[in-house]
Amino acid sequence: ADFRWLKNHLRFLHMLPVDGLLADLGVSSHQFDTGARGFSIRHDGPLDMRMDHRAKTTAADIVNGYDDVRLAQVLGNYGEVSGAMRVAKAIVHARTAKRITTTFELLAALDPVTPKREENSFRAQVFQALRIAVNDELGSLEALLKQSAEVIAPGGKLVIVSYHSLEDRLVKNW
Repeated sequence: ADFRWLKNHLRFLHMLPVDGLLADLGVSSHQFDTGARGFSIRHDGPLDMRMDHRAKTTAADIVNGYDDVRLAQVLGNYGEVSGAMRVAKAIVHARTAKRITTTFELLAALDPVTPKREENSFRAQVFQALRIAVNDELGSLEALLKQSAEVIAPGGKLVIVSYHSLEDRLVKNW
C-alpha cells in the first residue's frame, strides 16, 4: 500500500506501536524489466506509470496535458533534468503531431534533446520525474516520515533505504 496509509494499516492490524520500521523506497526491478506498466525505457508499453491503477492521473496525462512550464517544473524538480524547459518544449512539440501514448513514443519525442553518450541516464531521469509526479512519491514519503514518529515505540528504530537525491534529502532533513 501507499506509505501515506502506514498508521491506518498498523492500527487495522493491531500493531501499534512498532519497535522498528524499514522502508525501502525502491521501485521493483520487475516494473523496469517489462513494458506493461510504462516504467521501462527498454520495453514499449502504455505511458502509465501508476503504482495504483485506481489513481486517476497517468504519465500520458501529464505528458499530453501539462503546458511547457508545468512540464519543465516536473522534469526539473523530480528528475533533476538539465535543460528541463528545452526538454519540455520538445515533448510539447512532438505531441502537436500526435498524442504521446507509449513509452517508445515518449522516447522518440526526447530524441532531439537527448545528450549523446548519456542516453540511458537522461531517459531514466525523465521517466523518474514522471513516475514521481504520477504517484506523488515525495508526498507519500513525507507522510511516512511524519507518521513514523507516531507509530514507533520509544527507543525504536526507523531505517529508510533511498535511491536518489530527492528522497535522500527529505530523509536527511527529517
